[in-house]
Amino acid sequence: MSTTPRGTPPRRAGRLVAAATTALVLAAGTTACTGADDGASGDAGHPTGGHRQAALVQAPAGSPPTTTTIGRVTGRLPAARRQALKRQVGRVVDGWLDAAYVGGDLPRVGGFRQAFPGFSSGAKDEARRDLRLMTNVGLAGRISGVDVRRRELRLDVLAVRGRAVGVTGRVLLVFETTGQVARRDRVAGRLLLARREGAWQVFGYDISRGRS
Repeated sequence: MSTTPRGTPPRRAGRLVAAATTALVLAAGTTACTGADDGASGDAGHPTGGHRQAALVQAPAGSPPTTTTIGRVTGRLPAARRQALKRQVGRVVDGWLDAAYVGGDLPRVGGFRQAFPGFSSGAKDEARRDLRLMTNVGLAGRISGVDVRRRELRLDVLAVRGRAVGVTGRVLLVFETTGQVARRDRVAGRLLLARREGAWQVFGYDISRGRS
């Protein structure tokens, strides 16, 4: 739970940035050599603009989907692969947002250590040390509902030989809570992602949270 009063800078969680840069360079080299499939086919049934992952916790019915866009692309990435990338990375990010902030039966007690289904093992360990920023663990036992106001994701992409090898996901989530604690919170920042063993994973983050 953020204790940031109105009008002051939000609290921030930033981890693995140096390691993330190294891993991203290594991922680019590995993908360029192996030509790993970026999954441009096989998941066309998922809508491009709003993603939902079958994660531990689902967003409530009627919750608005994430609006996902492609921002800056370094290198060449064909249109079909851009659409696939939006679906795949969107599902990873939604898995976290649903499990950490938006989903679950409320009041909710426990379970937040499993709120990072798309994170690498190292990123999970760091995020679990930041639970009060990276999840609603400080609020969930005192609220009866979460109403999402904004849910956005912009992907800045590094592409090699026509395939995405690294992504910076710029995420924004604004939600209001009801119950004993009624307020509006804003979660924003960057997630660093790379493909590992055929799947996108978050391996670094720089997230802030405060009252909106």
